[in-house]
Amino acid sequence: MDDLRVCISYTPDKDNDLLCFMEQYLKAEKKNRPRLLKQIKYCINGEEYENPFLAYNQYGEGHIDKFNSILNEYIDKLKLSDGDPMKISKIIESTILKINELHDLCHGQLIDAWRNERLTEYIITVSQYAGFQNAKDIIEGKKQW
Repeated sequence: MDDLRVCISYTPDKDNDLLCFMEQYLKAEKKNRPRLLKQIKYCINGEEYENPFLAYNQYGEGHIDKFNSILNEYIDKLKLSDGDPMKISKIIESTILKINELHDLCHGQLIDAWRNERLTEYIITVSQYAGFQNAKDIIEGKKQW
């Protein structure tokens, strides 16, 4: 979860922020340019301005918390599965579908290739502790990330 938070944390840097605002200005529709010019002015003058990178962030703390909750719920449900392969299979599938929904809500930005591998390994490893060996097949068949 910490690596997800790093991607949305922000430390003001006047030069980088100004470049970001300028890039947005060049790509913006005319109706959005006055707001961006105002932010550029604030940045140049050393006044308080909005985080220019918010335009690129497709997820926030709430999404990260929800993701964490889905994974914790996965573990909790596996503990109650009594090693029943049918129950575990349904738990894995349900978890993957919830992650798919969240990933879609975040415009496909929540789970990149690196996280995809780690998340798949995590789900498989946890299911193996519950005595289930076929999680990879379920994951690969259902995941959309």
